[in-house]
Amino acid sequence: MSTNFLWLPGSSNSGLSASAKTLLADTSEMASLTNTSYVVSSVSGASGIFTNADTNQAIWAQLFLTLGAIGSALSAGANLAGWFLLSYDGGTTFENPNSTVPPRAPDFIIPLPAATITAATVWGSGGLVMLPALKYKVGVQNNTGQTLASSGNTLRAAPVNMQAV
Repeated sequence: MSTNFLWLPGSSNSGLSASAKTLLADTSEMASLTNTSYVVSSVSGASGIFTNADTNQAIWAQLFLTLGAIGSALSAGANLAGWFLLSYDGGTTFENPNSTVPPRAPDFIIPLPAATITAATVWGSGGLVMLPALKYKVGVQNNTGQTLASSGNTLRAAPVNMQAV
């Protein structure tokens, strides 16, 4: 049996099932994040915790990274690697609680150019990323070769829906 999928008309920005949700922001999460440093969501969501209700129960999202100005060129192969840190008990205990890079492949990677970044420059994940069904936090590692700007940095999830026909 073959199933065709269509984009389900959304309520926000044509195809989004909900407005884009900020996963990580400037405030204390991504401001001045040094190269190879790792940070876990603590401000966005409910004290850094997200649920599928935050993305209107969408299974898929496209991720968008906005960076503030970085005065030096990023390294070749620069990227922001990210993990969804799951909670099996409803938001009390999370995967990898010691706040170090998880010992598994990232759930998403946002590639960045080997160039100097100007303010409010945006990059996408390049494809759909599967969102967790469970409560989760978001962890990211800066692999750019440079320290991120002190402001202007956000990671957002733009949830999309598909329907089988």
